[in-house]
Amino acid sequence: MRKILFFPLLPVRDKEIKVRTRLFIAFLLLMVLASTFQSKYDDKVNYFSEQNTFVILPPAKSLRILSFGYRNLVADMIFIWSIQFYSSYYFSNRYDYLEHVFNTITDLTPLYRAPYIVGAWIMALEANDYKMAIRLLQKGSDAIRDEYLFDYEAAFYAFQELEDYALAEKLFKRASKRPNAPALIKRSWAHLVYMRDNLQFAWQLWMDIYKNARTITEKDSSFNHLYQIKYEMDKKNLEEKAARYKKKYGMYPSNLEALLRVGLIKAIPKDFTGIDYTYNPAAGKIKARKAYRWKKSS
Repeated sequence: MRKILFFPLLPVRDKEIKVRTRLFIAFLLLMVLASTFQSKYDDKVNYFSEQNTFVILPPAKSLRILSFGYRNLVADMIFIWSIQFYSSYYFSNRYDYLEHVFNTITDLTPLYRAPYIVGAWIMALEANDYKMAIRLLQKGSDAIRDEYLFDYEAAFYAFQELEDYALAEKLFKRASKRPNAPALIKRSWAHLVYMRDNLQFAWQLWMDIYKNARTITEKDSSFNHLYQIKYEMDKKNLEEKAARYKKKYGMYPSNLEALLRVGLIKAIPKDFTGIDYTYNPAAGKIKARKAYRWKKSS
Protein backbone atom coordinates (compact mmCIF):
# COMPACT_ATOMS: atom_id res chain seq x y z
CA MET A 1 0.00 0.00 0.00
CA ARG A 2 1.34 3.49 -0.95
CA LYS A 3 2.44 5.74 1.90
CA ILE A 4 2.25 9.53 1.96
CA LEU A 5 5.12 11.35 3.63
CA PHE A 6 4.29 12.40 7.21
CA PHE A 7 0.76 10.94 6.85
CA PRO A 8 1.16 7.16 6.57
CA LEU A 9 -1.92 5.05 6.25
CA LEU A 10 -0.51 2.42 8.57
CA PRO A 11 -0.53 3.12 12.30
CA VAL A 12 2.54 5.03 13.58
CA ARG A 13 3.92 4.47 17.01
CA ASP A 14 3.87 7.33 19.55
CA LYS A 15 7.67 7.24 19.81
CA GLU A 16 8.07 7.89 16.07
CA ILE A 17 5.63 10.83 16.25
CA LYS A 18 7.61 12.37 19.08
CA VAL A 19 10.89 12.05 17.14
CA ARG A 20 9.43 13.69 14.08
CA THR A 21 7.91 16.48 16.16
CA ARG A 22 11.21 17.17 17.83
CA LEU A 23 13.02 17.21 14.48
CA PHE A 24 10.46 19.63 13.09
CA ILE A 25 10.80 21.95 16.10
CA ALA A 26 14.59 21.79 15.83
CA PHE A 27 14.34 22.70 12.15
CA LEU A 28 12.15 25.70 12.96
CA LEU A 29 14.56 26.85 15.67
CA LEU A 30 17.47 26.49 13.25
CA MET A 31 15.64 28.62 10.64
CA VAL A 32 14.85 31.31 13.23
CA LEU A 33 18.47 31.31 14.38
CA ALA A 34 19.76 31.55 10.80
CA SER A 35 17.32 34.39 10.05
CA THR A 36 18.50 36.28 13.14
CA PHE A 37 22.15 36.00 12.20
CA GLN A 38 21.37 36.96 8.59
CA SER A 39 19.40 40.01 9.73
CA LYS A 40 22.24 41.20 11.96
CA TYR A 41 24.75 40.68 9.16
CA ASP A 42 22.56 42.57 6.69
CA ASP A 43 22.40 45.52 9.08
CA LYS A 44 26.19 45.77 9.04
CA VAL A 45 26.75 45.25 5.30
CA ASN A 46 25.60 47.63 2.57
CA TYR A 47 25.27 45.39 -0.45
CA PHE A 48 24.50 48.35 -2.69
CA SER A 49 27.36 50.60 -1.70
CA GLU A 50 29.55 51.81 -4.54
CA GLN A 51 32.11 49.21 -5.49
CA ASN A 52 34.35 48.20 -8.33
CA THR A 53 33.93 44.98 -10.25
CA PHE A 54 35.91 42.97 -12.74
CA VAL A 55 34.37 41.31 -15.77
CA ILE A 56 36.08 38.51 -17.67
CA LEU A 57 34.35 37.83 -20.96
CA PRO A 58 36.17 35.79 -23.60
CA PRO A 59 36.17 37.15 -27.17
CA ALA A 60 33.39 36.02 -29.49
CA LYS A 61 35.78 33.80 -31.48
CA SER A 62 36.48 31.70 -28.37
CA LEU A 63 32.82 31.68 -27.32
CA ARG A 64 31.79 30.30 -30.71
CA ILE A 65 34.01 27.29 -30.08
CA LEU A 66 32.95 26.88 -26.46
CA SER A 67 29.24 27.13 -27.34
CA PHE A 68 29.38 23.84 -29.32
CA GLY A 69 27.07 25.22 -31.99
CA TYR A 70 24.72 27.03 -29.59
CA ARG A 71 26.15 30.52 -30.02
CA ASN A 72 22.67 32.10 -30.28
CA LEU A 73 21.84 30.68 -26.86
CA VAL A 74 25.13 31.94 -25.44
CA ALA A 75 24.50 35.40 -26.94
CA ASP A 76 21.02 35.45 -25.38
CA MET A 77 22.42 34.53 -21.98
CA ILE A 78 25.10 37.24 -22.12
CA PHE A 79 22.54 39.79 -23.33
CA ILE A 80 20.15 39.01 -20.46
CA TRP A 81 23.06 39.16 -18.00
CA SER A 82 24.21 42.51 -19.48
CA ILE A 83 20.81 44.10 -18.87
CA GLN A 84 20.94 43.00 -15.24
CA PHE A 85 24.59 44.05 -14.90
CA TYR A 86 24.01 47.56 -16.28
CA SER A 87 21.03 47.95 -13.99
CA SER A 88 23.37 47.49 -11.02
CA TYR A 89 24.25 51.12 -10.45
CA TYR A 90 26.46 50.41 -7.45
CA PHE A 91 29.17 49.02 -9.77
CA SER A 92 31.00 52.30 -10.25
CA ASN A 93 33.23 51.05 -13.08
CA ARG A 94 30.65 49.06 -15.02
CA TYR A 95 31.03 51.23 -18.12
CA ASP A 96 34.67 50.15 -18.48
CA TYR A 97 33.40 46.94 -20.08
CA LEU A 98 30.45 48.35 -21.97
CA GLU A 99 31.76 48.31 -25.53
CA HIS A 100 33.46 44.93 -25.09
CA VAL A 101 30.29 43.32 -23.75
CA PHE A 102 28.05 44.46 -26.59
CA ASN A 103 30.69 43.90 -29.24
CA THR A 104 30.98 40.32 -28.00
CA ILE A 105 27.23 39.77 -28.17
CA THR A 106 26.93 41.27 -31.64
CA ASP A 107 30.00 39.39 -32.89
CA LEU A 108 28.37 36.16 -31.78
CA THR A 109 25.05 36.98 -33.47
CA PRO A 110 25.50 39.87 -35.95
CA LEU A 111 21.86 39.71 -37.09
CA TYR A 112 20.44 40.02 -33.56
CA ARG A 113 18.88 43.52 -33.58
CA ALA A 114 18.10 44.05 -29.90
CA PRO A 115 21.69 44.25 -28.55
CA TYR A 116 22.54 47.07 -30.97
CA ILE A 117 19.56 49.12 -29.83
CA VAL A 118 19.77 48.40 -26.10
CA GLY A 119 23.55 48.69 -26.05
CA ALA A 120 23.40 52.07 -27.80
CA TRP A 121 20.78 53.28 -25.30
CA ILE A 122 23.03 52.38 -22.37
CA MET A 123 26.06 53.96 -24.03
CA ALA A 124 24.25 57.18 -24.90
CA LEU A 125 21.68 57.72 -22.18
CA GLU A 126 23.54 56.29 -19.19
CA ALA A 127 27.26 56.39 -20.01
CA ASN A 128 26.86 59.64 -22.02
CA ASP A 129 29.30 58.29 -24.60
CA TYR A 130 27.55 59.18 -27.85
CA LYS A 131 30.53 58.32 -30.03
CA MET A 132 30.55 54.80 -28.61
CA ALA A 133 26.80 54.50 -29.25
CA ILE A 134 27.26 55.64 -32.84
CA ARG A 135 30.02 53.05 -33.37
CA LEU A 136 27.74 50.24 -32.18
CA LEU A 137 24.81 51.47 -34.27
CA GLN A 138 26.96 51.72 -37.39
CA LYS A 139 28.14 48.18 -36.74
CA GLY A 140 24.49 47.13 -36.72
CA SER A 141 23.85 49.09 -39.90
CA ASP A 142 26.70 47.29 -41.67
CA ALA A 143 25.47 43.88 -40.49
CA ILE A 144 21.73 44.33 -41.14
CA ARG A 145 21.34 46.08 -44.47
CA ASP A 146 17.55 46.31 -44.51
CA GLU A 147 17.29 48.20 -41.18
CA TYR A 148 17.12 51.99 -41.25
CA LEU A 149 16.77 52.50 -37.48
CA PHE A 150 20.48 52.11 -36.67
CA ASP A 151 21.61 54.92 -38.97
CA TYR A 152 18.66 57.08 -37.96
CA GLU A 153 19.40 56.86 -34.22
CA ALA A 154 23.12 57.38 -34.83
CA ALA A 155 22.33 60.45 -36.96
CA PHE A 156 20.15 61.85 -34.19
CA TYR A 157 22.98 61.51 -31.66
CA ALA A 158 25.45 63.10 -34.09
CA PHE A 159 23.10 66.01 -34.73
CA GLN A 160 21.56 66.60 -31.33
CA GLU A 161 24.37 65.73 -28.94
CA LEU A 162 27.64 66.06 -30.86
CA GLU A 163 26.52 68.81 -33.27
CA ASP A 164 28.51 67.00 -35.93
CA TYR A 165 26.36 68.02 -38.89
CA ALA A 166 28.60 66.38 -41.49
CA LEU A 167 28.34 62.98 -39.80
CA ALA A 168 24.63 63.45 -39.13
CA GLU A 169 24.00 64.26 -42.78
CA LYS A 170 25.94 61.16 -43.88
CA LEU A 171 23.96 58.94 -41.50
CA PHE A 172 20.57 60.42 -42.39
CA LYS A 173 21.42 59.86 -46.05
CA ARG A 174 22.27 56.21 -45.39
CA ALA A 175 19.09 55.72 -43.38
CA SER A 176 16.94 57.28 -46.12
CA LYS A 177 18.27 54.75 -48.65
CA ARG A 178 17.22 51.72 -46.62
CA PRO A 179 14.14 49.70 -47.61
CA ASN A 180 10.92 50.92 -45.99
CA ALA A 181 12.60 54.01 -44.55
CA PRO A 182 9.83 56.51 -43.60
CA ALA A 183 9.62 59.88 -45.34
CA LEU A 184 10.68 61.63 -42.14
CA ILE A 185 14.23 60.38 -42.62
CA LYS A 186 14.64 61.97 -46.03
CA ARG A 187 13.30 65.24 -44.61
CA SER A 188 15.83 65.00 -41.79
CA TRP A 189 18.61 64.46 -44.32
CA ALA A 190 17.44 67.39 -46.45
CA HIS A 191 17.29 69.61 -43.38
CA LEU A 192 20.87 68.69 -42.44
CA VAL A 193 22.02 69.54 -45.97
CA TYR A 194 20.37 72.92 -45.53
CA MET A 195 21.91 73.39 -42.07
CA ARG A 196 25.36 72.86 -43.58
CA ASP A 197 24.65 75.70 -46.05
CA ASN A 198 24.67 73.49 -49.13
CA LEU A 199 21.72 75.48 -50.41
CA GLN A 200 21.68 74.30 -54.02
CA PHE A 201 21.63 70.63 -53.06
CA ALA A 202 19.15 71.29 -50.25
CA TRP A 203 16.90 73.01 -52.81
CA GLN A 204 16.97 69.92 -55.01
CA LEU A 205 16.18 67.56 -52.14
CA TRP A 206 13.33 69.67 -50.79
CA MET A 207 11.90 70.28 -54.25
CA ASP A 208 11.76 66.52 -54.80
CA ILE A 209 9.98 66.09 -51.45
CA TYR A 210 7.62 68.94 -52.33
CA LYS A 211 6.68 67.44 -55.71
CA ASN A 212 6.12 63.96 -54.27
CA ALA A 213 4.51 64.97 -50.97
CA ARG A 214 1.72 62.65 -49.87
CA THR A 215 0.76 64.33 -46.62
CA ILE A 216 0.09 67.86 -45.41
CA THR A 217 3.11 67.60 -43.12
CA GLU A 218 5.43 66.80 -46.02
CA LYS A 219 3.92 69.56 -48.15
CA ASP A 220 4.13 72.21 -45.45
CA SER A 221 7.63 71.24 -44.33
CA SER A 222 9.01 71.25 -47.86
CA PHE A 223 7.24 74.53 -48.68
CA ASN A 224 8.73 76.25 -45.63
CA HIS A 225 12.20 74.99 -46.42
CA LEU A 226 11.98 76.01 -50.07
CA TYR A 227 10.80 79.46 -49.01
CA GLN A 228 13.72 79.85 -46.59
CA ILE A 229 16.32 78.43 -48.96
CA LYS A 230 15.26 80.71 -51.79
CA TYR A 231 15.28 83.69 -49.46
CA GLU A 232 18.80 82.92 -48.24
CA MET A 233 20.12 82.44 -51.77
CA ASP A 234 18.45 85.64 -53.02
CA LYS A 235 19.52 87.59 -49.95
CA LYS A 236 23.15 86.59 -50.38
CA ASN A 237 23.13 87.41 -54.09
CA LEU A 238 21.35 90.77 -53.82
CA GLU A 239 23.37 92.00 -50.84
CA GLU A 240 26.63 91.08 -52.56
CA LYS A 241 25.51 93.00 -55.65
CA ALA A 242 24.44 95.97 -53.53
CA ALA A 243 27.91 95.98 -51.93
CA ARG A 244 29.54 95.95 -55.37
CA TYR A 245 27.28 98.81 -56.41
CA LYS A 246 28.36 100.83 -53.35
CA LYS A 247 32.02 100.13 -54.05
CA LYS A 248 31.61 101.50 -57.58
CA TYR A 249 29.20 104.38 -56.96
CA GLY A 250 29.93 105.29 -53.35
CA MET A 251 26.47 104.47 -51.99
CA TYR A 252 23.99 101.62 -51.89
CA PRO A 253 21.41 101.57 -54.71
CA SER A 254 18.20 103.40 -53.89
CA ASN A 255 16.18 100.41 -55.05
CA LEU A 256 16.69 96.99 -56.59
CA GLU A 257 15.84 98.32 -60.03
CA ALA A 258 19.13 100.21 -59.91
CA LEU A 259 20.99 96.89 -59.82
CA LEU A 260 19.03 95.82 -62.86
CA ARG A 261 19.80 99.05 -64.76
CA VAL A 262 23.57 98.75 -64.29
CA GLY A 263 23.55 95.08 -65.27
CA LEU A 264 24.48 93.60 -61.90
CA ILE A 265 21.38 91.37 -61.95
CA LYS A 266 19.32 90.04 -64.84
CA ALA A 267 15.99 90.05 -62.98
CA ILE A 268 14.64 91.13 -59.60
CA PRO A 269 13.89 87.96 -57.64
CA LYS A 270 10.78 87.42 -55.55
CA ASP A 271 10.19 85.08 -52.62
CA PHE A 272 8.87 81.54 -53.07
CA THR A 273 5.28 82.78 -53.03
CA GLY A 274 5.95 85.45 -55.67
CA ILE A 275 6.00 88.41 -53.25
CA ASP A 276 8.64 91.18 -53.47
CA TYR A 277 11.39 91.31 -50.87
CA THR A 278 11.80 94.38 -48.66
CA TYR A 279 14.95 96.36 -49.45
CA ASN A 280 16.68 98.78 -47.07
CA PRO A 281 18.74 101.26 -49.19
CA ALA A 282 20.54 102.73 -46.16
CA ALA A 283 22.10 99.37 -45.24
CA GLY A 284 21.80 97.49 -48.54
CA LYS A 285 19.93 94.67 -46.81
CA ILE A 286 17.13 92.35 -47.95
CA LYS A 287 14.29 90.96 -45.84
CA ALA A 288 11.46 88.53 -46.57
CA ARG A 289 8.01 88.65 -45.05
CA LYS A 290 8.93 85.74 -42.82
CA ALA A 291 12.10 83.91 -41.89
CA TYR A 292 12.60 80.54 -40.21
CA ARG A 293 15.25 80.66 -37.49
CA TRP A 294 16.69 77.22 -38.01
CA LYS A 295 20.17 78.71 -38.20
CA LYS A 296 21.61 81.56 -36.19
CA SER A 297 22.64 83.34 -39.39
CA SER A 298 19.25 83.04 -41.10
